[in-house]
Amino acid sequence: MRALLAHALLPALAIAAGEHMPYAASPDDPAIEIIINPEARVSVSLSGALPAPARCGTPTEVAVKIVNQGFVTSRLVAQLVGDVPAGATLEFHPEPLLGVPNELRTLRIILTRPGPTDLTIVFKSHNDAPDLGGRDRVHFLMGCVPDQRITLARRP
Repeated sequence: MRALLAHALLPALAIAAGEHMPYAASPDDPAIEIIINPEARVSVSLSGALPAPARCGTPTEVAVKIVNQGFVTSRLVAQLVGDVPAGATLEFHPEPLLGVPNELRTLRIILTRPGPTDLTIVFKSHNDAPDLGGRDRVHFLMGCVPDQRITLARRP
């Protein structure tokens, strides 16, 4: 558990320190894995590295692997929960699942404020009750890189 927490915190700590970190995010190594069991219960975990931070105001695409053991074809919904940070938005198109054992989807996170941002995202099958044990959510820190554009002003 400690190793997983440290792995999740490294990108945000590097951003806060202004350091560059290598990131590995590909469809072969999705950052989030969702398992839907045969009873259609959803459990979520961090399974890979988060993508490199994008510029503030630009979407960061996070690969999501869905292991559908129940061959569910309903919609999968994602939303930010808890103390939702100002300037954080989430885009996840709740298209119906295909009912196949493995699917890949993309979660888009838009942050407008630089620095570490504490996010909790809950996933649930459309119209299903939330999981009482909290297995339907994932919690991590993410950040964005401030825009470094230089604007020149004319003197009067």
